[in-house]
Amino acid sequence: MARVVRTRRRAPLAEGRTLARAVLGAGALSLATAAVPFSPTAPTAVAAAAGGVGLALGALLHARAARLPRALPHAVLLLATCVVSASVLASTTPAGRVVTACSYVWIALFTAAFHSRRAVRAHLALVLAGFAAALWGGGAPSPAQTWGFMGGTIAAVAWTVNGLVLRLRARADEDLLTGALTRAAWLAEAEVAVAPRTREAGPVCLAVLDLDGFKAVNDRDGHAAGDRLLTELTRAWTGALRPGDLLGRLGGDEFALLMPRTRAAEVPGVLAALRSACPRGRWSAGVAEHAPGEAVADWIARADADLYSRKRARPATCR
Repeated sequence: MARVVRTRRRAPLAEGRTLARAVLGAGALSLATAAVPFSPTAPTAVAAAAGGVGLALGALLHARAARLPRALPHAVLLLATCVVSASVLASTTPAGRVVTACSYVWIALFTAAFHSRRAVRAHLALVLAGFAAALWGGGAPSPAQTWGFMGGTIAAVAWTVNGLVLRLRARADEDLLTGALTRAAWLAEAEVAVAPRTREAGPVCLAVLDLDGFKAVNDRDGHAAGDRLLTELTRAWTGALRPGDLLGRLGGDEFALLMPRTRAAEVPGVLAALRSACPRGRWSAGVAEHAPGEAVADWIARADADLYSRKRARPATCR
């Protein structure tokens, strides 16, 4: 099955909103522990300060959820790790340390749900280092055993959840027949590619690819032959793509090719490489360069219009 060269997908709005809710919840919980402490010696001032920062930061994140810079969630997770570690260090009872350390679980789960294996490893390392420093610095009893049990549990949960998320994401993003991106996954990539901050990297083009006479292949040779043609073409196209180009299956025998940092004048060369990679399949292409501020749906509609004008001008048979 073909494997498409692709970038890591992000869901900025979902990630931003989830992070905002988590920070708001942590802030509210910190204020609650300050109001109703675990013990008379509990560091209520630390809890109150953490709660106030959490509410303010959560409100800011919620307001800017759709426009979060790529590095900001990682910075917030680092800040949260530092705050939790400081709270563990300031805890005055063994129970308070353990209960406070449970907050690390949420940091680990968030990065497991939204980030790559590499990011998960980095944040787990920070969590474990911060937890160790807090336990030994605060003179906790049995620090090695506490760190090993709690740290091992947090790391195992995060690693397991991240593996499951990555597998589910791959299934949702990849067309089962061809290995190209699904329509939803390709559209998500297109939205990111034309976002104002991404467009600063240069022009973006798309090509809509549609097989000529594909219905005749199915009618003449059967649907299995049509499926073989689709997988053969996709495998060949994938091998001819440039780094950064993204191929998606919009449905049936229609595909879309996203070409970042590419002008319309450069697209014929890209399409020629695809044709050379698999001469057997006959297909037509419509091309459109993205106009600043243009909606993705309108952009695709322009490429579709170009496609069908070319089909009318050059009838062909898929064979």
